[in-house]
Amino acid sequence: MVKVIPASRATPEHTRVNDASRVLKRFYVAERQIMRVLAGWLVKTSPVEIKFQIAGDLWQTSRNADALRTRVLELRYPRRDVDKKYDVDVMAFTAELPKAESLAEFLAGVYDVALPALVDAYEDYLSRADALNDAPTVYAIRHIVADKRLQIERMRDALHNAPETVERWRDYLRRYLASIGGYSGMADKTPAPTDHPCAGRPEYAIPLTTQRDERFRPSLYHLPHENKYDKAGAQAWKRIESLDKRVAMQVWSAISHFNEIWAAEVPASVLYEIHEQPWDFYLDLARWAWDEARHSMMGFRAMQGWGWNVPDLIPYGRSQYLAMAPLPPAQRLALLYYYEEGLLRSGTKQTEIKILESAGDDGSTHDMDYDWADEAIHVSYGFKWLKHLLGDDNAGQAELKRLTDEARAVMADFVTAHKDHPEATLAPYFDKLYGVVEAMTFEIPDDGLDISWAPVVADESVLQEL
Repeated sequence: MVKVIPASRATPEHTRVNDASRVLKRFYVAERQIMRVLAGWLVKTSPVEIKFQIAGDLWQTSRNADALRTRVLELRYPRRDVDKKYDVDVMAFTAELPKAESLAEFLAGVYDVALPALVDAYEDYLSRADALNDAPTVYAIRHIVADKRLQIERMRDALHNAPETVERWRDYLRRYLASIGGYSGMADKTPAPTDHPCAGRPEYAIPLTTQRDERFRPSLYHLPHENKYDKAGAQAWKRIESLDKRVAMQVWSAISHFNEIWAAEVPASVLYEIHEQPWDFYLDLARWAWDEARHSMMGFRAMQGWGWNVPDLIPYGRSQYLAMAPLPPAQRLALLYYYEEGLLRSGTKQTEIKILESAGDDGSTHDMDYDWADEAIHVSYGFKWLKHLLGDDNAGQAELKRLTDEARAVMADFVTAHKDHPEATLAPYFDKLYGVVEAMTFEIPDDGLDISWAPVVADESVLQEL
């Protein structure tokens, strides 16, 4: 026999460091995989407002995953095995989420099943955690729960409009999650729903085509610099330019920003398709995709602020994604990097800001200023990760140039192949938009602005037409 004194307090079961580390790693894997799922479906989502939210939730989820990953590493520092031996049950469940057969199913699966269950799992963890001993985890999870609740609430309207047929998908996912003991793995496991009608669906693949919001008229392009064969569209745009270079820049920047959604789709698709990269690779691509979606939101907000009927007036193009989708992921990223790096190298953003300042358009100037800040970060992402993927040597640099030149040629070939496509002309948009813009113009003192400007393009011969 030995002597002891009474325990200072009782503690719940399964709350020691190893227990906490195991559960938090499962949470991390869940967040990491949901991030990937959101990235994959960003491309396939058409409604503008839902696409914007998915992009934001993708980024928030990456931050949530990063907080959990950091905490797992802290709990048994300097152990570094957080990205090894992912829990197969959590991986298998989250792999079912992108297999939805419609957007309604996808939203119901993620926002009605996966995220609410994750919130419940977090709340259960908090109810058992020692708020003193495990304070960093408690702090992180409370903030993650706040994010998740807002994500679910923001998608509530879309979920209310979901058809009743999605209930079968919800039922399948709930049963699947129960069969693995929930996200924590600590609940009683139920039989796997292998005989469910929704079981056995094929793996999700990034689509090679994308459809824009059905409220918009179909369009391949959005501004005249994309299609050198559209002479009528270029002439219609010149009418808008004739009002004033400031007016033209205000309109151009809003339309261009709104159509940057393709630049969100590229890093999102790369995030989904490239596996087994360092964690920061996925963290940076999630931010890149969200930033570009924010830029699209900037343009949408500006045009709504002018009182425009955006779907009726504005082309919502998709040529960039259609041309780039068949390319390997690294090549898609290389072309996006070419555009972004070119904007900074040429000083295009600074020039655009000067013109918008001359117009006295505080809102558009503000948007472009933050766009410029974001693009500088994106160039650093592209530089870092293309070196990582292709090699940090002469051969890697040569491969980057080859991929970029080839991708630019693919873009040019796409334009040529579609020069007679019914969705290739922009004149109907700009002819109608001219009257709207002209009616809004008013005079301000001339500040003598004397500045030239040109966009960054894949096919530089198009600049001769502008």
